[in-house]
Amino acid sequence: MGGYHGRYLRIDVSTGQAAWVPIPDRVRRRFLGGVGLGTWLLHREGPRAADPLAPEAALIFCFSPLVGTPLTTSAKFAVVAKSPLTFRLNDALSSSHFALAGKRSGADALVIVGACRAPSVLVIEEGGARLELANDLWGLLADEATRRLTDRFGPEHHAAVIGPAGEHGVRYATISHGNRHAGRGGLGAVMGSKRLKAVVVAGTQRVPVADPAGVAAAARELSQRSFGPATAKSRELGRVANLLTFNRLQALPTHNFQQGQFAGADALSGESLNEARRVARHSCAACTIGCEHIYASTDGNVRLEYESLFALGPLCGIGDREAVLRAARRCDQLGLDTISTGATVAFAMECGERGLLECDGLRFGNADLLLSLLPRIARRSDGLGEQGAEYDFGPFVDRLLRGLLSTLGRACVVLHQELQVRTVEFRERHLGR
Repeated sequence: MGGYHGRYLRIDVSTGQAAWVPIPDRVRRRFLGGVGLGTWLLHREGPRAADPLAPEAALIFCFSPLVGTPLTTSAKFAVVAKSPLTFRLNDALSSSHFALAGKRSGADALVIVGACRAPSVLVIEEGGARLELANDLWGLLADEATRRLTDRFGPEHHAAVIGPAGEHGVRYATISHGNRHAGRGGLGAVMGSKRLKAVVVAGTQRVPVADPAGVAAAARELSQRSFGPATAKSRELGRVANLLTFNRLQALPTHNFQQGQFAGADALSGESLNEARRVARHSCAACTIGCEHIYASTDGNVRLEYESLFALGPLCGIGDREAVLRAARRCDQLGLDTISTGATVAFAMECGERGLLECDGLRFGNADLLLSLLPRIARRSDGLGEQGAEYDFGPFVDRLLRGLLSTLGRACVVLHQELQVRTVEFRERHLGR
């Protein structure tokens, strides 16, 4: 069956033992893609009643059957685990050279159970796995840890790492890889609970293809289409292209979802960012579209998408372009999901304005407060940081129900506030949450 090696690597990091496990053909046909296979593996390998941060909980990296083929936009992988934020099955999707290297290691998936006795790096290469101590990496920002791992292992090895947020068990911590992120659901905290600073992968095995000529023809057609008018806007304005459109439609989440328009939207638009801050345009691994724009901030260059932009900008009432770029970069370095972070801070800001939380400067538009809160949340360094890291504002929900908008505990990717209000109403009425 093309697209699969037909096996996954199961690693118990408590003992360091690893074993190759075959994947039946019927499973590969029924549970398609990284999410499908990862879901099956989690039900097989992860005890249903396990706490997401317990050693017996499984953390799974799954590589799409298209990874390693010449098809454009195919370097996808899914991280699947029980979420410490929602306590439900969670898949966090991303794409990068980590997916390509992981598939070339000969594995369709990596299943990690147990917990290391000390901070460690899990190294996956053709034929097996090993653990190396990572005391020198523990506590480092995600980008610095990645640089050191590249220096240690070489450019043919690619790493998925956690930042301080994952180490401290923040319930919406990310897993970073090549300055990209598997962001939703707090799976960085699951990795941190296993004392894994990084998973490093490398390999040279080719991905089996059932119909090479057919795949090559499809790859040529899709590549040509990827340069067409359907993707022109993404290439020109990047992943933040629609902010002004949503603002005109009164669908731009503002001031913790209290409004749908933001007065400072023009300064944060893709047009404005391109003119004032864009320094490069890149393509993701195995992608021909080239919609990833790089913007300059005083803290360094940063990648930005619409979700990060609205969550750290209008949602918090912040129109300072420099502050939003710096906040996005700091979230990336600390390993914080930008969407959940912005939603958490925005909710706290509304609580502050309503007198429900006491903290100097806790109000919409306070960019300095936003920037100062990020490391406090990531490292749980004080009361508000601890509360934000736990996503725990329960005492205020009855008094401010419309504030913390989420779907079963996880901050929404939102476009229209009325839709989200109805989501909360449905949850309260039918799910008792």
